Amino acid sequence: MHILFQFDVRTVALFVAMTFFVQATAIGAQAFLIRELKQYRGVGAALLANLCVAVGLILRLFADPLPMFLTTILSNLLLLSGSALFYIALSQFSGFPYSKTYVIGVLTAALLFLSYFTYWEDDLGKRVITFSLGSVAMVVMLILQLWRIQKTSLRFSATLMLASFLIHGLFLILRTISTILNPPQETLSLSPVQSATYLLSFAVSFFWSIGFILMVSHRLRNDLMEIATIDVLTRISNRRATQTFLEKELSRAQRYKSEFSVLLIDIDNFKQVNDRWGHAVGDEVLVKTAHLFQSMIRKQDLVGRWGGEEFLIIMPGPCDAGALAERVRSEVARAEYRHGSVPFHITVSIGIACANPSASGDEILKQADDALYRAKKTKNTVAVAS
Repeated sequence: MHILFQFDVRTVALFVAMTFFVQATAIGAQAFLIRELKQYRGVGAALLANLCVAVGLILRLFADPLPMFLTTILSNLLLLSGSALFYIALSQFSGFPYSKTYVIGVLTAALLFLSYFTYWEDDLGKRVITFSLGSVAMVVMLILQLWRIQKTSLRFSATLMLASFLIHGLFLILRTISTILNPPQETLSLSPVQSATYLLSFAVSFFWSIGFILMVSHRLRNDLMEIATIDVLTRISNRRATQTFLEKELSRAQRYKSEFSVLLIDIDNFKQVNDRWGHAVGDEVLVKTAHLFQSMIRKQDLVGRWGGEEFLIIMPGPCDAGALAERVRSEVARAEYRHGSVPFHITVSIGIACANPSASGDEILKQADDALYRAKKTKNTVAVAS
């Protein structure tokens, strides 16, 4: 039995256009929800990309009553502009540079060739080839940009879109070859390759919109995780994240009968820094001290801001944190802090506790706090829990 793989162009165009309108609505809703987050650039461009394609396809439904400029030239330019805007959206969102010259050049060349093959040499086949080559040019830039994004934390959504655009680009090349070998006539029917290209544009539109929405959602999730776990001022783990790490190490110690060390660190006379130099200088002291701690620990260790001017370092492994504690104390004492051109120094007191499988989190912290209390009596001192 022979099956004819053909569709009415208007039916397909309407179906795909409605898909783009729905996806534009979804991205528009997302843009509205994150409208106050100025760092999420590119969402508006993605919305316009879907709208351009949808309007471009709708114009093709009115080939008879509307002038050819709208149904042929403007329609194709809107479709190409959709790809160009999505390229810009991806670039803005990911922070990678993009070429405005390239985009303008492709659209200008398409406008000139479409106008020539409409008004000076009325040739449907050459208009199809012009549009296909312009689309390939934009898809190439999209693929290159998605390849860059794929190497970031947004790799899943980037890979999803990259695969769809690779397939779309291949079909556009096939469509170009098919048009050259078998030029279309002025008809409302599509060849098999052209029909497949139309249907593929529906699939690609789904993957590019879903992929972009996933990309924005992934960034939102990462930002929320950062807010939940990172101290805003010092950019190290906050108390919540530090507490979670401590609980994980306790579970590991109980499971494997192992040990780990806890260093509770307090900046000596920090109130005097704020009173004498101001809270802005006090914040700079906290930031510099936190970075100093971060530079001295191992990959498996964690330093977190425990509260105010207190910090907690957790060191998995045998309880031999005395050397690190002494190094931390001496490095902070040697470090030079500044208020404008005036240098000054600070010191820290450190309490060390050793966590064993039978200890609870509260017990370990109490031991470290007691040791810190003893160290604070003389200041610039390290004390070990008994």
